Amino acid sequence: MDIYFFGTYDCKADAKGRVKLPVTLLNQMTPIRNEGFVIKRSMYDNCLELYPMGEWNTVMKELNTKSRYEPENLNFIRKYTAGLRPVEIDGTGRLLIPKNLITTVGITKEVVLASINKNLEIWDKALYEESIKAPADENAKLARKVMGNEKPNGDVS
Repeated sequence: MDIYFFGTYDCKADAKGRVKLPVTLLNQMTPIRNEGFVIKRSMYDNCLELYPMGEWNTVMKELNTKSRYEPENLNFIRKYTAGLRPVEIDGTGRLLIPKNLITTVGITKEVVLASINKNLEIWDKALYEESIKAPADENAKLARKVMGNEKPNGDVS
């Protein structure tokens, strides 16, 4: 089942690494909650990524099409799956983040869960705020570039 998450949520992590998920997010997870989830370090940012098991299996099928006899492919897969662990959401709606992953990305007490289509990013709040902070003109330029309204030479169409 395809599920697309939406929203950004401020949460708190306790000393054991448990994060109480907001009801709005838990409701989005209802159709897939029993499938389980995987968590891993992000390859691109100083955060964690949480995938529903079905979505993770799709990612793994794509990775499995890459030749294992190419050192570059193996290097990418190794880095992409670094820190990968299965996780569950308990009966009270808490996600237990493994201690080593919390330490790796610098999560303290304040946590942000940010939806990225079919998965969630888990950030230390201060790091998240820093990552999204940029002047309006930079945000506008990025939006044009990503959304396809900018030609390769920088001209706006």
